[in-house]
Amino acid sequence: MKIIKIGFVLSAISLFLLSCKTTAQSTKIESISYTHTFGRGGSTFVTATKDSLESSSRGGRTTEFPAIKKKINATDWQKLVAGINLSVLDKTISGERRGHYDGPDEIFRIKTTEKEYEIYNVPEESAGFKQLEKLKTDLENMLPKYK
Repeated sequence: MKIIKIGFVLSAISLFLLSCKTTAQSTKIESISYTHTFGRGGSTFVTATKDSLESSSRGGRTTEFPAIKKKINATDWQKLVAGINLSVLDKTISGERRGHYDGPDEIFRIKTTEKEYEIYNVPEESAGFKQLEKLKTDLENMLPKYK
């Protein structure tokens, strides 16, 4: 009889734990943006949402960068979002901002339903460096497809 009660309690607890949603499961990424500034030389940006992909440039060094404003397909959006681990982003530390006069900046903005991340010049030893480098590469590789 005691074994049956223990089994019932354990199964109830396990059902409860399995039905709970973690924050990673309930948080949705709404937009991803990558901006690269070249000091006085201009800047480029790429922004992706589940519906659209937009890119543009300003300044002298960015003449070959494509200006795009197109609808994104769902599989490309899922590929971008699948590579982002929000718990790693929480641990990612921004580097020093260089600004308009001191040189280039790489800025990542990831907006979720609960929080907005803005990360500058991620150092190589930071937790999210590899993840953000892959995200940057994925965004830049996606542009020719939507040209």
